[in-house]
Amino acid sequence: MTYAEAGEQYLGVRDMFSYEGKKVIVTGAGRGIGRATALAMAGQGADVTLASRTDTELNAVAAEIEALGRKAWVVTADMSDMDQGLGLIAKGFDAMGGLDVLVNNAGGGSSVPGGLGPLEESTPEGFDAVYALNVRVPFFMCQAAARHMADGGGGAICNIVSIDGVFPAPLEGIYGSAKAALISLTGTLAVELGRRNVRINAVAPSLIDTKLVARHIASDDARADRASFFPINRIGTAEDIAGAAVYLCSDEAGWTSGETMLVAGGQKAASDAIRWLRKVNPVPEGAKF
Repeated sequence: MTYAEAGEQYLGVRDMFSYEGKKVIVTGAGRGIGRATALAMAGQGADVTLASRTDTELNAVAAEIEALGRKAWVVTADMSDMDQGLGLIAKGFDAMGGLDVLVNNAGGGSSVPGGLGPLEESTPEGFDAVYALNVRVPFFMCQAAARHMADGGGGAICNIVSIDGVFPAPLEGIYGSAKAALISLTGTLAVELGRRNVRINAVAPSLIDTKLVARHIASDDARADRASFFPINRIGTAEDIAGAAVYLCSDEAGWTSGETMLVAGGQKAASDAIRWLRKVNPVPEGAKF
């Protein structure tokens, strides 16, 4: 059998990245990466429970999912609160009648008081708030979701982390260290739960064109300046990250677990070549970022 014949035979069995019948929970689903991921998975056949703090945004996403012919449930919840995070897992499982995929997308540093700034100025209150949102609650949500998945024969979890958890992040040190902790927990959970057919991976984005960073790239010059840091010479989109999450949680990634996928426009490859990149990716004169 040729590779072409094998490919045709395989594709005749099922579509690539099919989520038909899968039951998915996505946090931070009202906009940005969470919204894009929820819509991408629904577009592949999933029913989705959506969570964030803003019900108006969630209702809009739910309507988009229902327009695709899939079911959507809305749960308003603060993902920095343990009871609300664990409550989301329980509500999603009960509403959908099962759980196959969890995408832990909610997180951040700039949205948390004390989340940004020099480490020498960090406070215990700011530290605790950043770790609650980015480590503590996501970890225990992984734990609760994995129990349901294991009882149901298996499943997949994707933690959206950050490139700040991979490389040093001046002025974002607490946030970066929190994401590094979640990366470590992702790997250990994958080892411990693999025998129960639960896969856990992470996606580490770099700069993504979302509402949180919009003010930094409001002008064409500022956008071009920031894009020049990446070999691909553009800023990432929410859909770029959604595509990675769709792959990692799909059956096609069935032998992938414990990994952290950098989706960062080539930033890792360019870490020692940034001065060269700034020469070959022109920046408008006078642009500042």
